[in-house]
Amino acid sequence: PSNGTGKTDCSDCGECVAVCPVGALVSRDFVYTTNAWDLKRIPATCAHCSSGCQIYYETKPTSIEDSSEKIYRVTNEWNYVSLCGAGRFGYDFENRVEGKDSEAFGSAVAALKKAETIRFNSVISNEEALMLQTFKEKRGVKLVNQDAYAFQKFLKAYSRPAGKLLYGSDFKEVMKSDFVISVGSALRNDNPNARYAFNNVQKMNKGAGLYFHPVGDTLVPTFGKNVECFAHKPGLEEAALYLILDLFAKKEDLPEKVVSYLDGFHSKGRKTIKERVMESITETVVDKETGNAKEVTKKVPKMVEKEVEVENNALVTLLGGSDSFADTFEKMMKKKERFSLIVGEDLYFHPKAENLAALLAMIESTCGMEVVMVPPKTNSLGVALICDLDESPAGYTVGYNEPGDFVLSALGDGDLDMPAMNQQEGTLTNMNKQVTPTNAALEYHGYELNDLMSAVGLGRHLTVDWTPALAEKRGFQAFAFDDLPNGYSNSGEEQRGYALKNPGKRAGNNMPQAFDEDMALDGEIAYRCNPQRQFNDFSDKAHQIFETFALYASPERAEALGEKVEVDFGSGTLACSVVADERMEGDIVKIPDFKSSKDIYTLFGRDRYKNVTIRKV
Repeated sequence: PSNGTGKTDCSDCGECVAVCPVGALVSRDFVYTTNAWDLKRIPATCAHCSSGCQIYYETKPTSIEDSSEKIYRVTNEWNYVSLCGAGRFGYDFENRVEGKDSEAFGSAVAALKKAETIRFNSVISNEEALMLQTFKEKRGVKLVNQDAYAFQKFLKAYSRPAGKLLYGSDFKEVMKSDFVISVGSALRNDNPNARYAFNNVQKMNKGAGLYFHPVGDTLVPTFGKNVECFAHKPGLEEAALYLILDLFAKKEDLPEKVVSYLDGFHSKGRKTIKERVMESITETVVDKETGNAKEVTKKVPKMVEKEVEVENNALVTLLGGSDSFADTFEKMMKKKERFSLIVGEDLYFHPKAENLAALLAMIESTCGMEVVMVPPKTNSLGVALICDLDESPAGYTVGYNEPGDFVLSALGDGDLDMPAMNQQEGTLTNMNKQVTPTNAALEYHGYELNDLMSAVGLGRHLTVDWTPALAEKRGFQAFAFDDLPNGYSNSGEEQRGYALKNPGKRAGNNMPQAFDEDMALDGEIAYRCNPQRQFNDFSDKAHQIFETFALYASPERAEALGEKVEVDFGSGTLACSVVADERMEGDIVKIPDFKSSKDIYTLFGRDRYKNVTIRKV
């Protein structure tokens, strides 16, 4: 590090490079490689996470001898928005293909015709998702996408009591609030823009925040002095949502059954406190010169013990809150007017996900909060709206960037090559419920998914000819791809694609169930969670993203585990190295899911937390 020490707190986001007004701060990988003015800017959407940030791929020919285009760097509209390190530096994940392999294409067509399941992930455009859904409708195959399936089920469970298709707000509204709560999302790892929004509320709006998460993190408390963290046991997310109802809901708007249930967690108690009082002390003082004595009374401070009546909240205790939370919360609430709630992937993969969705809808309707969800992966929201997903594969399986009997891969390691997201035109649906366009920065000379659809009689002339057809699915609109804007105005207004429609409907039963304390996990626990700048196989392929696939643990836990371990999930085992995460606290360990070849979702099943046995190797 350039700070003269052995380590630095730098998170390698590259924001300093972006905002430097004279170009003195430059990425080491970019310096002396090209003149900035020689580069061509290609507007696109970052394909690493569900933030879907606007970026520019900056390209030019590789060299005099090699005329093929090369991405030299990524920039963004830094005046208006931030960009994380993965988006800025994880750009060279293209699949270089010299030409079309007709033999492999013929095998792929044959594989599709006999396929019973197509397995894919959410690093996929809306257009490709629509192709797969069309194929399912015509051929009756299963569509399996494990992250989007859980999110789709959660959205449907939320939609019934909420009376609308999608969550009501977005992260641009969250950044305007002055009190923000996060439940079920590892803010540092899951999504950079969710973390930025939480931090922005503290720094820019002088706000306050509550952070509920089982994995201790030393970064979140540094966002502001009014951030209260609850490091509860995994499985108690229902209790966290009930506590939010208890603290923020208008009791007259809640069903009597819920009010009575919440009252059951309150009890009266007595507590001994130390109080500073001023005590009057009278002393006789003799004047040394005259010898006259006089009485002098003065007040001196004194600490006395006093017993007072307090109201105890069992929910706060159960979630690991401090004894002084009631007093702290009262101070946090002063002059607060706008409230937001961020929920994440822990809720979608919870055994009681449907009950959590019902609680979320009740919070939105009774607490006056802006509610937002963090989709698990790049285009999970788009896939959840477009595809009719199945829970598990069966029979002969074609994998699209996922394991299968026949694999279509944009990583260059499958049976038939496919283009990566920086080689495609299409749209993505981000967590702000915005359908945003992305353009091809580099040429691709091989076959595309649309070619396979054409071979089975379902294709269109171009992939982007599927864009207007997205309107067949709820929320999307019939815009041609070339009519979609992708940029910002001079005033900083986002002009990218279009917003999903959020049609309303008659709200159903909104009565959540009581939670079970026995849902809490104890013992050795693994948490499916990626390092801060890793999201998928494509961020892993980029040469400047160096976080490795390993078991991540707090420094103390990592030291106890040693260099390498075997993790037994019951249904299978995983051998991996151990890496100390300086910002982690506690005994829970993190297992990444960014490598599809490791098939981590199968090991964890329908859970994000799993009881495991860890053995040193």
